[in-house]
Amino acid sequence: MQREAMPVDVLFVGGGPACLAGAIRLLDLVKAHNESGAEPKLPELTIALLDKGSEIGSHAISGAVLDPRALGELIPDWKSQDPYFVERHVEKETFLVLTPRHAVPAPMMPPGLEDHGQPIISIAKFQKWLAAQAEARGIMLFAGFAGTQLLYEDGRVAGVRTGDKGIGPDGQPKPSFEPGIDIQAKVTVLGEGPRGTLARQLINRYRLDADSQPIVYEIGVKEVIEMPPGTVTQGEVTLTFGYPLDLNTFGGAFIYSLAGDRYAVGMLVGLDAKDPAMDAHYLLQKLKAHPAIRAKLGKGKVVKYGAKAVTVGGWPSIPKLYAPGAMLVGDSASFLNPMRIKGIHLAMKSGMLAAETAFEALKRGEASEEVLKAYKAAVDASWIREEMEPAKNFHPAMEKGVIGGMAAVGMSLVFGPGEQKPFHADYEHVHKNAAVRGQHAYPARDDIEYDGTYIVDKLTDVYHSGTKHEEKQPAHLHVVDTNLCATQCAEEYGNPCTRFCPAQVYNMHFSEATKRNELQIDFSNCVHCKTCDIRDPYQVITWVPPEGGQGPEYGIL
Repeated sequence: MQREAMPVDVLFVGGGPACLAGAIRLLDLVKAHNESGAEPKLPELTIALLDKGSEIGSHAISGAVLDPRALGELIPDWKSQDPYFVERHVEKETFLVLTPRHAVPAPMMPPGLEDHGQPIISIAKFQKWLAAQAEARGIMLFAGFAGTQLLYEDGRVAGVRTGDKGIGPDGQPKPSFEPGIDIQAKVTVLGEGPRGTLARQLINRYRLDADSQPIVYEIGVKEVIEMPPGTVTQGEVTLTFGYPLDLNTFGGAFIYSLAGDRYAVGMLVGLDAKDPAMDAHYLLQKLKAHPAIRAKLGKGKVVKYGAKAVTVGGWPSIPKLYAPGAMLVGDSASFLNPMRIKGIHLAMKSGMLAAETAFEALKRGEASEEVLKAYKAAVDASWIREEMEPAKNFHPAMEKGVIGGMAAVGMSLVFGPGEQKPFHADYEHVHKNAAVRGQHAYPARDDIEYDGTYIVDKLTDVYHSGTKHEEKQPAHLHVVDTNLCATQCAEEYGNPCTRFCPAQVYNMHFSEATKRNELQIDFSNCVHCKTCDIRDPYQVITWVPPEGGQGPEYGIL
């Protein structure tokens, strides 16, 4: 097949804060270099950025407290440049310990979680604002294009092939067929977010994870709740611990106030949860039904929903960050501090340091491993390591259970983190159903009353996510062996995908032909969180990008 080829100097893949910050930093460096008269001059460079969403920010749902450290380094005068992404500033912070009926306020915020005075932002608006900054500098932004394959030349990464459009369910081209294009790059920077498709290709080909711990995750499910006018008056952050989670499952909840009488409320649940029936969306609804949370949010209605995997392995999970012609940034490389549950500033800084390395590669005219290894040295010498390394044993501590984990983390704050402790991939922790509840089936989820407005079911929330996929295309969720789902997985684990998927993509339906329950994949519901790819105990599910421009449409809230 003849494919169009587009050569660029540097290609950033992913429209999140990491790649956007990297692209901005690179163009700023080039401009300063050329204006200084230094040699060699780098005129008319072509810098491109791909994003699979229909527009930059369409796959990011509102609500985060931003540590502005990296933003201040990237754009020192950002506060004067119409930062419309700032919803409010934190004025009130509360940490609640929840039991099934009560909420006990802690006397103080746990160390590292204090955010007083920090901006509460819309992530979608933030990405859109950064995109405008990048575009103003001359960066080529291509939204609606999913990178599906890395290109190689003489053993090095030489760019990215974008996905074909107009392929039918049988794999054959439809009349609307458009082949993907080959974007050829001297340097490729991958920042696709958690469990990135191209990042995994790079890691596997060059064995970049040979000397690191596994990248591990939580699933974050989040709703935006619209409240009656005048009821949200200040910048509030509420964090919760305990109910509805058990003491063997790591996670917690958050509530942020947003502009326009709205709250963002969400649950984070470790994807290493032992119970195969773990269902983060259901747990979020149970949280909202708690008397203390209902008293705060219960008069509102859900208007947006989304889900996303969050990297929580931290410093020890960061793989080798470079290969010939390519670098990894942001969540694709586990740049998040699990003790603070913050990663935007770390992702941005990683993108900026990768940009500085790409700049040197362009000046030298080569992007070999020898040149790109300067990126890792820069990360080690930066405040990224200063912040992340002390939390290196946070995740292995929590593998022992929440109470023991908190005690171990407290000791590490006093005496230091000590030697690196190993940990395991999330799916290895999922227990078989019999080990959790004997021969009993999964518990019903009928202990809360769904009203369709405040307490909502999964399919209603999928509607709130704005998710759209062309159904006449190959499923972007590849299951190697569906017979396994109907037999061994059903017997041993009870088909956990029907629970852990936060968008009801996986369903078991009785087949008259086989006289048993068979897996049905409703991929059009998918909100691109990657939970199935991560948590499936047999590792037979692979998430790949659908046609570019499809998926959730959270909107620029």
